[in-house]
Amino acid sequence: MSTVDQVESTLRDRMLRGELEPGERLRQDELASELGVSKIPVREALQRLAASGLLLFESNRGAVVPSLSADDALENYALRRAIEPQLLERALPLLTVVDLAEAELALSSPEMSITESNWAFHRALYRAARWSRGLAIAEMLHAGVAPYVHLYTQGLGGAAESDAEHHQLLEACRAGDVATALALLEVHLDHAQRALIDFLASDRS
Repeated sequence: MSTVDQVESTLRDRMLRGELEPGERLRQDELASELGVSKIPVREALQRLAASGLLLFESNRGAVVPSLSADDALENYALRRAIEPQLLERALPLLTVVDLAEAELALSSPEMSITESNWAFHRALYRAARWSRGLAIAEMLHAGVAPYVHLYTQGLGGAAESDAEHHQLLEACRAGDVATALALLEVHLDHAQRALIDFLASDRS
């Protein structure tokens, strides 16, 4: 893994953990000093993340974490709904006891943030699909959706519902019930999307 790859991975992991706030500015010199690298790989990593839509470059501010918006939430969840059911459908017949145990652990680990736990759970269920590019796209989408997951679960009171949906999805996967699992995933994504878009659209108006 190159230095640029390492910096990009580090920043994406911070997004997945919910450590970067919407509107936060990422300073190249500070990141370079913190990570012990030159500014050149930091700049390239930031540009890669911007190309993926995870960051924005603004005049006189440099790289900035995008602010929350109804349009951005719609795009994130539309893309998740396009790819994640396919990953789950391919993966479910191939899930192992280890995969299921990892998914269950993600739901109860006190060491993970809400957003980190969310991605760890879904990743454990999707990984067996053996679509490396698909999983990479899902990871990118989860990095972008992390602040929305935090808003939905912590700000809009969706934590209990989301947790219940995760457990229901896990049980369907344990039973090998593809149709039920796909239906539950659709409901899970739909509930979060509707709550977020309704809130953000009304907040903007």
